[in-house]
This record gives sequence, C-alpha cells and structure tokens, in this order.
Amino acid sequence: MRKVLIYGFIGTFVGEDEHEYVFPKLNDTHKCMLFLCQKSEESDLELAKKECVKFGFDNISVNQGQPLKIEVLNTDKYKGFIGYYEEALEYGSSLVYYPNT
Repeated sequence: MRKVLIYGFIGTFVGEDEHEYVFPKLNDTHKCMLFLCQKSEESDLELAKKECVKFGFDNISVNQGQPLKIEVLNTDKYKGFIGYYEEALEYGSSLVYYPNT
C-alpha cells in the first residue's frame, strides 16, 4: 500500500526543474514541504533529496519524513493540503514552498 510522507526541507532554488509548477525566484532559499508517495512509512532521506532536486533545489537540508495521517486533512487547519496529498498520490510527489524564508 502506498503512503504519503511529508518531508520538511530548506533549499536554494537553482532552476533545472523537471516538474512543471509555479517555481520561486532563482537562487533564493526557501523552507518547503515535500509530499512524497512511497511504498512504506519508513523515512527515506535519499529519495526525498532526489525528489527535491527534481523540483529544482540544491543545497538541500531535509528533515526526517513523517507519514501523513489522512484524518488531519479533514480539519480546518490542514484542509488546504488536500490537493498536495492527492497530487502526491497521482504523480508521486508534490511541493509547497514558502518564499524567502
């Protein structure tokens, strides 16, 4: 069964992204959340870093991944993340970046 884990990371956007998305300004550093679909709930930092690179980031410092508990998406605080969860299930990953943090 596939699981979605969330990895927090800080990285510098350098371009060369493989995914189409509204990307941040080049050479700026951002805090980000990576929603990554995996086969298990075990954190896989190397896989997460490789996926961050596909989004165009370098100088990546990634935290341990945490399994997403689906029930939290039903709360007011986290319902805005439903789309990222669904995108990760469909495409394998999804990214949230917080500009210039």
